[in-house]
Amino acid sequence: MSYPSGGPADAPQPVASGSVGAPYPQPNTLGPHPVPGQRRNRGLLIGIVIAVVFAIAGLLIFGIVAKSVGSTGFAWGMGLAFVPILVIIPLYLWLDRYEPEPLKYLVFALCWGAFIATLAAIFINTRAADLLHETTSGGSRAAVFVAPPVEEFAKGSVILLLALVRKKEFDGIIDGLVYAGMVGIGFAFTENILYFGRIFDQLSEEGGNAAGVKGVLGLFILRGGLSPFAHPLFTSFTAIGIGIAVRHRSTAVRFLAPVVGYLSAVLLHGLWNGGASWAGGSGFLTVYLFLMVPLFLAMLVFALVMRSREGQMIASRLYDYVRFGWLNGQDVPLIATLRGRKALRQNAKRYGPEAEVAAKAFQHTATELAYLRDKIVRQVIGADALSTEKKLLDELRARRPSVPFPPMPAFATAVPAFAPAGPAVPPYGGAPAPGQQQGAPGYPGGPGYGGPQQGGPAYPGAPQQPAYPGGPQQQNGPGYQGGTQPNGTPYQPQDTPRGPEQGGGPGVPGGHQPGGYPDGQPGYPTGQPGYPAGRPGYPPGPTGNPGPPGGYGPYPPSQ
Repeated sequence: MSYPSGGPADAPQPVASGSVGAPYPQPNTLGPHPVPGQRRNRGLLIGIVIAVVFAIAGLLIFGIVAKSVGSTGFAWGMGLAFVPILVIIPLYLWLDRYEPEPLKYLVFALCWGAFIATLAAIFINTRAADLLHETTSGGSRAAVFVAPPVEEFAKGSVILLLALVRKKEFDGIIDGLVYAGMVGIGFAFTENILYFGRIFDQLSEEGGNAAGVKGVLGLFILRGGLSPFAHPLFTSFTAIGIGIAVRHRSTAVRFLAPVVGYLSAVLLHGLWNGGASWAGGSGFLTVYLFLMVPLFLAMLVFALVMRSREGQMIASRLYDYVRFGWLNGQDVPLIATLRGRKALRQNAKRYGPEAEVAAKAFQHTATELAYLRDKIVRQVIGADALSTEKKLLDELRARRPSVPFPPMPAFATAVPAFAPAGPAVPPYGGAPAPGQQQGAPGYPGGPGYGGPQQGGPAYPGAPQQPAYPGGPQQQNGPGYQGGTQPNGTPYQPQDTPRGPEQGGGPGVPGGHQPGGYPDGQPGYPTGQPGYPAGRPGYPPGPTGNPGPPGGYGPYPPSQ
């Protein structure tokens, strides 16, 4: 993901009490900010340096491999090593469908695995085999005890690097698995060139080219057909540890999860190499059938479950904005479900390329907003996230009129199920202001969007409080101590606002939260206690029993 950037600014000027309709407070001063040309030049320079480093490393590793296996073996190895790539890369791109990672970072991870990680591994592994006097005997001990920790560290380091450099965009386990797949594919590509070329060179010297071709095709079936996911699978454990770490506030979890993931990758890699080096043909087959195949299937199921939970999380966090009038409820399933995303894009495609681009951009912005909201709820992102959140909402509001939406309620049943928490805390840390309607001054309402009911630090008249469900709640609703009625008197548990002046409407027993919304507001899901019924055909909002404090949905934040 990429977020709009802004320069640092001093704290906003305080707003006088009662100035609900006042303009936005302005920062006292603006900090230094690079002009667009400077940013482009710096990015171009970094890209050139990285490309040069990869080119040098690629020439070195390919030169070493070609010298080891000969020109003919290198050609056979290069040709056959490309075949698994054409199958595996599309599968990882298919997994990363909600928020695809930028192409440049995927290529970076792929090249790191193919050139940097293999170059480091070949030098260290060769040196270790020399020290163990195993160069002529095949290097079994080095393959089992040296290669796994070296190779998994070389591969996993790029995932950790991307998680640190792109900490605002690295969202969790799915991102880690995709990068693990790319770096593992790159590493296996170069390693396959070496193994395919070596077997062809050895057998062709002993029995001619026919024997070499037969041997290299047999090895291709083993490595390219039966175990093409070996390196991505091992590195996936490191990636899972890093993905868990970026979603937790606990220092112990953030440190231990990547370590445990790395050690698991090393252990499994060592068992795989041990089966190939020491167990013989039958032992290797046993390791493959009873360890690698179940492990691969389990990882596949895990990845699909995590992607499903990713969609539920997106729906859960977007409904935060629906419940407080920032987002239209009918848009959520078109963003949070794969079926809905496909339907929106196919419908937009009928109106031409510009409409299709607008639909994709709308989904991308909304998905970024959901991930950002999840980080805010989990308290794993800085305070500047609130300004980023507003910019994404502004961008979403601006994009929506140009998007042709499919007929509703075609996807009313496609909304993921999740359970809301107790008292909800809206974006920006505020709660709906008593009597305030959508389209508040300073933030005009757009189609399907309500204005800020009561904002956070960037909105006039808003109490300053964290935007974290589960943190300090603003108790201004009926039955909450400390809440106030529109006339300024405290609410008591029996004080339930009723009637149009408090937002109660027909068919809503007991009214709803103070300063509620008129009946039939577009974008308000039905079936939520304290909210009026939405328009016919709109998908239902979150239902079920209240979840744990601190958020709702499948990913409750760390406490």
